[in-house]
Amino acid sequence: MNQDIEYMMKIYDTYKYDWMGDEIKNPSNLTRHHIIKREKGGKDVISNYALLTDNSHQLIHYLEIKDHNSYINLNELFLELNRSNMPPTSEYEDEVKRIIKKVKKDIKNSKRKRKK
Repeated sequence: MNQDIEYMMKIYDTYKYDWMGDEIKNPSNLTRHHIIKREKGGKDVISNYALLTDNSHQLIHYLEIKDHNSYINLNELFLELNRSNMPPTSEYEDEVKRIIKKVKKDIKNSKRKRKK
């Protein structure tokens, strides 16, 4: 496992759920999401990473294209969490859940529309 990921797991107490609330089934499958993309000047440093499962990582990049506002909102939450240097608060978790719930509802609705 990557040293950065191990270090971040300890700081942010990321053992059961990733930063988007997805269950971590295998910690060695956690990924580092660049909050600020490298091509936009983002650095390869812990303060620019969010710990995500493969599923969450795919979802955040899907949102980058399909629901940019949710993508931005989640990345802003990730930055706040990094600045805190502490495990997520219940307020953080509630806000992430709210965004994810809305996104999943929107995805479900768009699939229904396509079937018609």
